[in-house]
Amino acid sequence: MAEPDHKKIMILEAALKRFKRFGLSKTTMEEIARDLDISKGSLYYYFTDKESIYVAVVENIIATCFQDMSQYLEQDVTILQIMDKYLALKEKMLLEYHFLFGINEWIKETPSTFMRQVIELLQDVEISFLSAWIRKGIATGELSDKYDPDTTAPLLVHVLFGLWVVWCKWQASGFDPYDSKQLKLFMEREKQVLIIFFNGLRYQPTF
Repeated sequence: MAEPDHKKIMILEAALKRFKRFGLSKTTMEEIARDLDISKGSLYYYFTDKESIYVAVVENIIATCFQDMSQYLEQDVTILQIMDKYLALKEKMLLEYHFLFGINEWIKETPSTFMRQVIELLQDVEISFLSAWIRKGIATGELSDKYDPDTTAPLLVHVLFGLWVVWCKWQASGFDPYDSKQLKLFMEREKQVLIIFFNGLRYQPTF
């Protein structure tokens, strides 16, 4: 296994602090380099621009957050127990890292290409996790094996993402991502969608 590049890790940590406080648009490569007391050339050795740093920060956060979830799947747990832990993780991610996942971007008619790339990173990880989650349910006999996890998981992710986009647009005039009460309302809606979806996977319809 390759040794971690500690300087790269330090860059990502410093950039995260900048993005969290000032956002992407008000963060510069010069400021990140200054925070680390390194030359801008050293920064460019690792990343071509601040957007590439932003994407790397997102990848790092997603990988860290979902690592525990993947390990949780290996335990003796039910699909409903997995759902509760999954929703708690998503709520934590949205509270702590909403600025990375473009809440304000999705209020716009057409999100930027860059923000779409960021969201697709998250969706890819979610699809992989949900596919494993469905397989877990099939293995334990909680879910029917009629549906292919690799085609069902993307469908569920797209449904959940559509719910998120609609929520952001409807809340556009007064949505405060730091308001835990509003976020809990959204998470409750997502929970209901998951329950309906997984209940549909428990039986084999005849039509």
